[in-house]
Amino acid sequence: MIHRFFAHLARAVLAMVLVALAGVPALAETGRKLALVVGNEAYAHVPGLSTPVKDAQALASALRDLDFDVTVLTDADPGVFDAVLDTFAAQAAQAETVLFYYAGHAFQAGGVNRLVPVTARLDSAEALISETVELNAIAARLKPAEGQLLIFLDACRTDPLPQALRGQTDAGLAQYDGGAGTFVAFATAPGEVAWDKGTTEDSSPFTAALLAHIAQPEQSLSDLMIEVRNEVETATGGKQTPWEQSSLRSQFYFVPPAAADADAEVLAGLPAFDTAEDDSIILDELSPLRLAALSSETRNLSVISAVPATPSHIAGIDAAPSGGPQPPAAADLPRAVQDELKRIGCYAMAVDGDWGNGSRNAMRRYYTAKKAEAGELEPTAEVWLALTKEPEKTCKPEPVAAKKKSSGTSTKKSTGTTTQKAAPTPAPAPAEKSGPKCKFMVVAIVCS
Repeated sequence: MIHRFFAHLARAVLAMVLVALAGVPALAETGRKLALVVGNEAYAHVPGLSTPVKDAQALASALRDLDFDVTVLTDADPGVFDAVLDTFAAQAAQAETVLFYYAGHAFQAGGVNRLVPVTARLDSAEALISETVELNAIAARLKPAEGQLLIFLDACRTDPLPQALRGQTDAGLAQYDGGAGTFVAFATAPGEVAWDKGTTEDSSPFTAALLAHIAQPEQSLSDLMIEVRNEVETATGGKQTPWEQSSLRSQFYFVPPAAADADAEVLAGLPAFDTAEDDSIILDELSPLRLAALSSETRNLSVISAVPATPSHIAGIDAAPSGGPQPPAAADLPRAVQDELKRIGCYAMAVDGDWGNGSRNAMRRYYTAKKAEAGELEPTAEVWLALTKEPEKTCKPEPVAAKKKSSGTSTKKSTGTTTQKAAPTPAPAPAEKSGPKCKFMVVAIVCS
């Protein structure tokens, strides 16, 4: 009957836990903190304990107040524990900080720490392995890919093994090295036994001290353990000394330094800025001014009004009314503006979306036709909107100058009078050479 009751209870707990965990997304966000808190005391076949469930529930509440997402298991059989561990480990892989707390029976065998489920009988040497859970295996599954793993073990309060098997294990727990990024805190030193009850009778000395100091602001994890160690030694008359092993890469704080203080330190090192006057910045719906886009000459807001600015829109053209034509996407603006310029007669080249000097010259023709000061030459939403409101033939065709036939004579303008160009002086005849002159005559000789 007892076995059947625990079987039904285990299935009910498993269903409730998995439903609860199904609604928790496996986020990979910076700063996420997860905690798996386990308390075992209602052992069916080995001596029971009195405070692990209360300790686990109290610590879970404290961790929730410290922004941890907490999963709590109390007196769970191995099937429930394995199912919850699978779901929790999937989320822990992407967390920044993962905390595992265990209160209950545990022992070391062959230098390996093993946690005892509430259903374990431990009535044979084989059962010491088959019925328990290896701490190393749990830690390997819970360690985040890039974050840190914190382990708190409040175990070894009494020896759970039958008298015949106690010689096969060592007292207390063994030292544990989880590698870089891991912190392990034991309720007592390696090889020693912890107390189950403290002075309050509601918590063990170790968990009571942990609860008393865990929420202290701006206290590092190493400083927290110093406080816990001193308090436990005082409560037990020096018979129990908590011990920890750390390979963290940086300090961890349950309550980090106040964000306001950190912000104040950052702001203290920044230069002072003047407040912008009301007329220093002109905003409209189409071209809002964003401070991040200010040039180096306008870092100080007080000088914005003194910097020559390109008009935010074309003079005489109002901003787009609500419900009016909407500008095309930024990638389509060059072609759209060219198309409008061509429609109103300011652009005679191909509409190809290639915005170059020809397109800019067309914009200059447009400003000249409007008798307006030259403004924006690039394809913007405002330029497109202004052009859509212009009629066709805004830009008049440029006149073509007629070519004149050249006359025989040309005139040259000089000092206000017109004179006929002088004819070129003929070249002088070559001089005759002196000496005898010879004439050649052809003489024919006829023979008969």
